[in-house]
Parts: sequence; C-alpha cells; structure tokens
Amino acid sequence: MDVAGTILKMYRVAKDIGRGIILEKIVTWELIMEKRGRALVVPQIDPRLIIFCRPDDPLGTLVEGREGGVEISCSSSPISKDEALGIIRRSHVKVRELQEVHQAVKARCPEKYQTTGMIVDDDLQEITHTLSTGGIPFPGLQDVLSRLENLGVDVYLASGDSMRSLMSLKDYGIDPKRVYPVSSPIRKQKIVAGLKREYRRVVMVGDGLNDLYALKAADLGVLTVQQDTRPAFELRQAADEIIKDIQELPEIVKASV
Repeated sequence: MDVAGTILKMYRVAKDIGRGIILEKIVTWELIMEKRGRALVVPQIDPRLIIFCRPDDPLGTLVEGREGGVEISCSSSPISKDEALGIIRRSHVKVRELQEVHQAVKARCPEKYQTTGMIVDDDLQEITHTLSTGGIPFPGLQDVLSRLENLGVDVYLASGDSMRSLMSLKDYGIDPKRVYPVSSPIRKQKIVAGLKREYRRVVMVGDGLNDLYALKAADLGVLTVQQDTRPAFELRQAADEIIKDIQELPEIVKASV
C-alpha cells in the first residue's frame, strides 16, 4: 500500500523560490515532472527541529553531518545523491523558506505525520522549491487494517516519505519491518515484484502516478480516489479496481483471494 493520499488524507504546501509564492494542495510528483533534471530530496530531519534553526542560515546547514539520512524520493531524470547534496550545499536558499511551508502545514495538520523536503534542479544547480506535507488517517483506517489482518493479509507500506514520518503509523499495528520508506516509482515496482516471489497473490493499493508501475506489476491493482477524485487517465487504465473509500478495500481483497 502507498501511504500519502491512499491511507492518509494529505495537505501539501510548496514554495516556488524563484517566484516567491506559496503553492497549496500541490501534487508533489507533478511538480517534479514539470521538467527534466528535478529531484525531490528528503533530508529525514524531524520538522520540529527545523523550527528552531536560524532562519537566515543556508538550507545546506540542515544536511551537514546528516548526509547519511538524506535520500532522493523521486526524480524526473537520473540524479545521484552526491549531485543533489552538492546543489544543496552550494545553494543560497535560506532555512526560512522551509520553515514557512512547514508552519503552513502544521497549522492545518497538527498530527504526528509531517515531513519536509526540497526540489533540486540539476540544470539550474539550485533548490527551486521547498515542500512540507502533513496527513491524517482516512476515517475507518484502523478497522480496515484489522479486517485485512483477519483475512490473513500481510500489509506492507511503500512510501516516498521518510521512515521517521512512517513510524508514526506503528500505532495502527503496522510492522516496521514491512515498511519501505523513500520509495521511488521504480522501487515500488521492484517491491511488488519481490513480494510476488514470496506470496501467491499481491495487491497494490495506490492513488498517484508514482504508484503506476507498482499497480501494473501487482496481481491486482487497486486505485483509490478518496484524495483525488480526478486521477490521471493512465492510472485508471492501469487499475483493476477503483475505489472511492479505503473502507471498500477489505471486501475487494476478500473477493480476490
């Protein structure tokens, strides 16, 4: 299962650094795919710590000494972690740009599931956007997970977000050993392929274009439109089932086994 937009209702905010404007309710994947050379970098830093950083410090100070925790969640064309780190270290973008989007999300989503990141542009050699996301579980999530467990289903999560954020879901009985953080679209596809070697049947549940490959790779691809009621045509084509509410999932899984 995907997480953001699939089992959690998300609120996302980005700041376009060049234009100096805040973008609300954005789709992160679409923002990255606007042009080649963009990559979403997830520093895996607790957003609560970012609040206390000096606003006028360069954003690069946030990754110094924390390079091991920095990951590339997805990109519109190949870019290595070292290349992304180099762009961040040389950037003139200030910490305040990340603090601003985080505060906007925190005001709307005071729950534990919050994360921050930035988009780097390999062509411009600069940070073009700062981002923050927050999420709350869709109604009935605990019941859905309990019903799946009663069916003998092993639930795995594959998300582009950090492990720090995903660990907040352990209260719902999610086994941390079955959580794959910072998963790109290709990695999600590989995760599904790996699970198909271990299980008789694998169901993939997702909501966005970053789930497209995994939906196609699964024995049963379930597209949920609870977050976005107008999904891309490619997603509708790739899905075997389309649901409007995550609470529909157990019955679909039950019918497929």
